[in-house]
Parts: sequence; structure tokens; C-alpha cells
Amino acid sequence: MTTFVERRPLSFAVGTLGFIVALFIATRYILGAVFPSLTLDGVSLINNWILVAFVIGLVAWLGWWGKIRLTAPINRRALVYLVPLFGFVALPFAFGIAIPDVSLTEGATLSGWAALLVIVVGSALGAGLSEELLYRGVLLCALESRGRLFAALVTAALFALSHISQVIFGASVGDWLIGVLLMIPMAIGLAAVAFRLGSLWPLVVWHVAADITLPLVPATIGAEATTMFVLAYLGLSVVVGLMGLWLLWQDRRAAQAGGEAEISPDTLERISG
Repeated sequence: MTTFVERRPLSFAVGTLGFIVALFIATRYILGAVFPSLTLDGVSLINNWILVAFVIGLVAWLGWWGKIRLTAPINRRALVYLVPLFGFVALPFAFGIAIPDVSLTEGATLSGWAALLVIVVGSALGAGLSEELLYRGVLLCALESRGRLFAALVTAALFALSHISQVIFGASVGDWLIGVLLMIPMAIGLAAVAFRLGSLWPLVVWHVAADITLPLVPATIGAEATTMFVLAYLGLSVVVGLMGLWLLWQDRRAAQAGGEAEISPDTLERISG
């Protein structure tokens, strides 16, 4: 018997996004009401780990530990595709880095090392786990039956749109829309690389590293430097997106040549290499 996820993968993916946005809104206001001393950073941190628990619960409910490539070995030859991705990790260093002020409760600013710990463990680790397991794991696998290109494009759009959470937690709509523009090409590349790697863990590591360095860009670098940073980030994102489209085209060619419904990473490397 086929499940709803298998019969209606697109409805499942869009419905999951809707649920997550509703979860963001609910936790934003419920936590704010129950713990009025929490800052938006504090609420966001708790919400981050609520999302981790939800995604792990979703994977457990589906029984997809293996399907989303958590237990598979890494295709080492595909690790080369991570090289341009680590440009996102290195880019902030070109503009100078500084530990930002972090306040989880009203009137209490964390020390530098405590703020860095919150960024690494509270924010980056949680986001790396939840977003990779959900978007490059569950949703990408659910949509793969419709074709890898389709799955990559849809999950990229959902990934970018899900960051409406930034608006819910205080960012401007303009900043979010710029983020959507930056994230969609990058997420296409991430989906393509996920297919090639055969394992999700390298992307989790990359995501955590990227989410550690990005908040360290000083807010005071100035308008000109900020514009340069956004353009550099966009350039990297476009490069990764183009790489992803090329890999997806290679996947399609390999599938046609091999006549296989599902092509393993090793087979892809052999046919397309």
C-alpha cells in the first residue's frame, strides 16, 4: 500500500512548509507570552531546537533513516563538489569577523565566548541538522520520484521561503526577499550535491560551518562593504546553482543511458565521468 507521501509528494512538501511556518508563529507568540523576559534571540533559539525535534520525529515516523542517506557511506569522489560550497564559509573572513552581541533575556548581554557558544551550538548546529534532514533529506527524497530536477527546484524554493521565519523573528521583509534571491541557486546546488554524495552528513557539516561564520560578519562594515558582501554571496550562489544544474543534467543523462529508475552515486560517476 502506498502512503500519502508517495501518492502526493508535492502536497506533502508544501504542507510541511505550511506547518513549519505555523509552528514558527505559534512558538514566537506563545513563548513570548509565557516567558516575557525572553528576547527575540532567545525565542528563536528555543524555536530552532523545537524544529530539530519535529524533523527528527518526522524522520522516525516515516522510518526514513536510510532513505534520506543518514546511514549510507559517503561517496568520496563526490566530495570535490563541496569545494565551492565552502566559499560561503570563507567569505565572511574577507570582510573581517567579530562576535556579535547576543542577548537571550532582556537586559542581559552574553559575554563573547558565551555568545559564540550560542551561535555554534544553539543556532548553527540546530539549523544544520534540521534544515539538511528536512530539505535535502525528507523533502528531496519524497519528491525524487517526480524527477531529480523537479525535486531540486521545489526543495530550493521551499528552503528559501521557509526563511520567512526571519521576518517572524524581527527581520525586514526586504532582507528576507534578498535572502530568497541568494538562497534559491545555492539550494539547487545543495540538492544536486546531496544526490551525488550518497550521504547527508557532509552537507550537515558544511551547513553548520556556514551558519557559524555568517553571523560573525560585523554589522558595522558600512553600506558599500555590505553591498559588496551581498554581491559576492550572490556570485557564489549562482556558481553553486550552475554547478547543481550541470550535475542534475548529468544525472538525467546517466539515468537515460543506464535505463535505471534510481542511479547510485558510483554509477553516476562512472557514466558521467
